[in-house]
Amino acid sequence: MADKDLYAVLGVSRNATADELKIAFRNKAKEFHPDVHVGDKKAAEEKFKEIGEAYQILSNPEKRNIYDQVGYEGMKGRGGSQQYSGGFEDMGDMFGDISDIFGDLFGFSGGAGKRGGGSGRSRRRSGDDIRYDSALTLEDIAFGRTETVEVGRKEACDTCKGLGIKPGTGKSTCKTCGGAGKVRQSSGFFSVVTTCPTCGGAGETAEHYCDDCGGSGVRMKKRKIEVKIPAGVEEGQYIKLNGEGNSGINGGPSGDLYVVVNLKHHEIYRRESDDIFLDVPVTLLQAVCGDDIEIPTIYGNYKLKIPAGTQNNEEIVIKGKGLPILNSQGKGDMRVVIHVEVPKGINSKLKEAYKNVKVLESEDNYEAVKRAFRTFKKYKKGVE
Repeated sequence: MADKDLYAVLGVSRNATADELKIAFRNKAKEFHPDVHVGDKKAAEEKFKEIGEAYQILSNPEKRNIYDQVGYEGMKGRGGSQQYSGGFEDMGDMFGDISDIFGDLFGFSGGAGKRGGGSGRSRRRSGDDIRYDSALTLEDIAFGRTETVEVGRKEACDTCKGLGIKPGTGKSTCKTCGGAGKVRQSSGFFSVVTTCPTCGGAGETAEHYCDDCGGSGVRMKKRKIEVKIPAGVEEGQYIKLNGEGNSGINGGPSGDLYVVVNLKHHEIYRRESDDIFLDVPVTLLQAVCGDDIEIPTIYGNYKLKIPAGTQNNEEIVIKGKGLPILNSQGKGDMRVVIHVEVPKGINSKLKEAYKNVKVLESEDNYEAVKRAFRTFKKYKKGVE
């Protein structure tokens, strides 16, 4: 019989790290746990035991080293399957350490070991972060600004001072967990220690909950907060304000406020990185003969020289007239895109004038036209 490959059981390589082993075990356990597996429950149970056994051995450096040297059958020969493979009878400690892996399988929180902190009587929890989407103009980003944002956030209840209990009352030992903050929950053929669902791991319940906050210890309030928008910030970036999120629970730290940068559509400008683009239409005569025109920039008006012979969609770059480069003294450029407009609805005199121009023109004045028609000749096969 071929020796059992525990790495193959978890679907990892032989040099997998501890984190890779845990991820693989998490995914396999979710897939084959009998209570959630769709299909043959008996087969799933056997597979689930095999997965747990493989992880128990490979997650233990000493056992993994022995397995790598002598293999699965060799381990059994050295000390029997109970010593090394253990079976589910010996896996309680392992599940206690990583019981959070199974939280989303059964709908309960992770064990009280690492997250709850002992009996869990002082379950300090950080407040949630808040996201605020700003709407900034290109000018706001060019010069920077201080914006006042209004957010709704959870703050400590003024009535109970964040304790969640009615003033003048106290707390009593939780009847569900007996004050331990933990309970053992069973699912199928194994059990796991989890946070008490009644007291949330605190080990105590209120005699009377606060009437104003319903026992949560927090209430929703509107706050206006000033946010400094730095010049040159990119769209999609965020500004983090530490401690301006929702209040923590039981004295835990507040979350953070993330102000996300969103750029409003501009009527004439568009942004690409630190450059600003401006589309400028010119007449056919301006493109042919050249001209000086005045255009707007975000820093003021600018006299732009249109060189004679400017082509349609040609870019003229104005150095340093773009957006500030974030955390730098430099600036991007302004890129003026020229759009040559062919006149419409011309009168007879103007039409005659263009005919006179045509007499003076030669093929050499139009490189693209000249090149194209030379190529066309290769494919002309006569008139149909």
